[in-house]
Amino acid sequence: MGVLLWLFSVISAATLLSSGSFALTQDGLTLLEVKSTLNDTKNYLGNWLPTDDSPCGWTGISCYPNDQRVRSINLPYMQLGGTISPSIGKLSGLQRLAMHQNSLHGLIPNEIANCSELRALYLRANYLQGGIPSNIGNLSFLTILDLSSNSLKGAIPSSIGRLTRLHYLNLSTNFFSGEIPDIGVLSTFGNKSFIGNLDLCGRQVHKPCRTSLGFPAVLPHAESDEVSGKFFPTKRSSHYIKGVLIGAMSTMALVLVVLLAFLWICLLSKKERAAKRYTEVKKQVQQQDISAKLITFHGDLPYPSCEIIEKLESLDEEDVVGSGGFGTVYRMVMNDCGTFAVKRIDRSREGSDQVFERELEILGSIKHINLVNLRGYCRLPASKLLIYDYLAMGSLDDFLHEHNEEERRLNWSARLKMNTLLSENRLEDVVDRRCSDADLETVEAILEIAAKCTDANPEDRPTMSQVLQMLEQEVMSPCPSDFYESHSDYC
Repeated sequence: MGVLLWLFSVISAATLLSSGSFALTQDGLTLLEVKSTLNDTKNYLGNWLPTDDSPCGWTGISCYPNDQRVRSINLPYMQLGGTISPSIGKLSGLQRLAMHQNSLHGLIPNEIANCSELRALYLRANYLQGGIPSNIGNLSFLTILDLSSNSLKGAIPSSIGRLTRLHYLNLSTNFFSGEIPDIGVLSTFGNKSFIGNLDLCGRQVHKPCRTSLGFPAVLPHAESDEVSGKFFPTKRSSHYIKGVLIGAMSTMALVLVVLLAFLWICLLSKKERAAKRYTEVKKQVQQQDISAKLITFHGDLPYPSCEIIEKLESLDEEDVVGSGGFGTVYRMVMNDCGTFAVKRIDRSREGSDQVFERELEILGSIKHINLVNLRGYCRLPASKLLIYDYLAMGSLDDFLHEHNEEERRLNWSARLKMNTLLSENRLEDVVDRRCSDADLETVEAILEIAAKCTDANPEDRPTMSQVLQMLEQEVMSPCPSDFYESHSDYC
C-alpha cells in the first residue's frame, strides 16, 4: 500500500512539473492580446501560438536571455492593420517597439508610458489618429521617438521636454497645431523635426505665434503632467495672485472683444488656409486659344500664378541643369531669388491629360523623407512642366559618374568583375579610394540589390517600394535625409 501511494505522488508531481514547464509566459500572453487587435492579412504572425512555452522564437520578438522577458518588438513593413492594444503597457521590460510602415489606425494608447524601459519608439508611416499621450514624459530612458507621417493632431505635449536622453525626434508630416513648447530637450530640436505641420508655430519652426493683426495668438497647449510644478515655481503671495488674476481677466476681456469683432475674418482665413493645400489657377496664354493650367501641392507656392507661369514660359537652354529620357530639367529662379527645379516633358511622350493629371495628384499627395517634394505642375500649349524643390548639391548623375575626361570610367566588363573582387576580399579595387570607411557587408548588400534591379527577366525586378524597403533594412539608418527639407535655395 505504501509503495502505491509513493508511485501516485511521483506521478502527480511529474504531471504538475511538466504542465508548468510548458505554460506560456506572462509576456507571451500579453503579446497574444496585442495580436488580437491587429489585422494580419499576410499571416506573418502565424507562429504566435498559445501552445508555445515562450514567445522568444516568434516573428519579430527578442527576449532577455536570463528571464525570457520580451525586450523588443520589430514588425515593420508587414502590412499590419488594426490598432495598438493598451495591453502593450504590460511589457515592463520592453526596450524597442518598431511597427513602422504598416496600416495601423486608432490612438496611441496611454498605457505605453508604463513601458518604463522603452528606448526607441518607431511608429512612422501609419494612419494613427488622436494626439500624443500627455504622460509620454514618463519614459525617462527614451532616446528615439519617430511618429512622422501619420494623422496625429492636437498640441505637442510639453512633457516631452523632460525626456533628457532624447536625441532623435521626428513628428513631421502630421496635423499638429499650436505652439511648440520651448522647454527642456524640446528646445534643442529644429524645423526638421516638425516639418509638414502647417498649423505649428514657435521658435523651433521660425514662425511667430501671432495673429495677422499682431496680437498674441490664443494657442492650444497639451495637458502636461507636473509641468507647472517641475518647470515653474507655484507658490506666490496672495496679493500677487490677486493682481495676476485681475490683470488676466482684464486682458481676456479685451481679447474677447477683439475676437468677437473680427470673428468673421478668422473664419475666412481658416477656410483660405484649408483651400491653399490644393489650389488650381488658370491663365489665358497670350495669343493662344488653349489655356495654361497651374496645379500646386503641399500648400500654395508663395508667388502669384502669373509670375510662376511667366517664369516657366521664359525658361531656355541657359537654364538647363540636366536631361533624361522623358524631358529636360531646368533651374527656375523667381524674382526674390527662390529657386525651383522644373522638368519639361515632351508632348510626344504623354498620354491623356486626365490620366496624367490623376497620376500627378497621387504623386503630389505623397510626402517621404527619401523623395523630392513635387510642388506642382503646369500644362502649357507646347509642353507639360513638373515643379520640384531645387536641390543645390547636384544631381545623382554627378555623384555616380566621373565627368573628368582625364579619368577613365569603368566599362561594363570591368563592372561585372566586382562580385569576384568582393569574394576575394579586394574591397579596395571596388570602392573609390576616397571612401576610406566603406564596409564590405554594406557594399555587398548594395551590389546584391543592384543585381536584382538589373535582372534579365523584367518580372523578377523589384518595385521602387521594395528597393526602398531593402535599402532601409540592409543599409540605411532611421535618420531622415538631409535633402528632405523643402526650403528653396536663395542667392
